[in-house]
Amino acid sequence: MSDEIKSGKDVIDEFFAEILNVEGVDEKTVGKLVELYSEGELTDIKIQNALEELKQDALNQKPKSDD
Repeated sequence: MSDEIKSGKDVIDEFFAEILNVEGVDEKTVGKLVELYSEGELTDIKIQNALEELKQDALNQKPKSDD
């Protein structure tokens, strides 16, 4: 183990750099979160808006049934 103590920013940077490597994560959701973080736009409102947009995109891509 390293004796180096990482700053909070270093820990968060490392987290966002590695999160796409985590098995089973939704790539679109994580990709959007990484994008927001990289742009310095990771706020609660931006996250909510991005997740709502992803949800609407997913709903619009579902095939419509012929009732």
